[in-house]
Amino acid sequence: MGAVPSTEAEREPLLAPSHAEANIQPVNSRVYGRRWLVLTLFSLLGLMQGMVWNFWGPIQNSAVHAFGFTKSDIAVLVLWGPVGFVPWLLFMWLLDKKGLRASLLLSAFLMLLGAALRSIPLTEQPLRR
Repeated sequence: MGAVPSTEAEREPLLAPSHAEANIQPVNSRVYGRRWLVLTLFSLLGLMQGMVWNFWGPIQNSAVHAFGFTKSDIAVLVLWGPVGFVPWLLFMWLLDKKGLRASLLLSAFLMLLGAALRSIPLTEQPLRR
C-alpha cells in the first residue's frame, strides 16, 4: 500500500494446506432454484419489517397533532421494533425443532397481525393515547 513493494514472504499464505488436504478432489456442488426463492422471501420479509417500523418518521408531525403524541412518544414507539427481538430464544427453539419454514411463517404472521392491529381505527380518545 505504501511506496515499498511487498516481499515474497509477505505474499505467502498464513495457513498453508496440509498434504492430506492437497490430495482431496474438489467437490462439485449444485445450486437449486429453491434456495433463491427462500433467499428472496427472507429478504422481502426483512424489507417488510423495515417498512413497518419506518413509517413513524414521515408521519411524525401528523401523529403529534392527531394523537397528541410528543416527539419522545414517537421515539419510544420506534424503539419497540428492536425490543420486539427479545423473544429470540423462542424462535431459536422453533428453528431447531420445526425448521426454517415454520419459524419464518410464524414471524410473517406475527408481523402481519401487528400491522393489522395498528391499522384499526379507534374512535375513543382514551384508547388512542
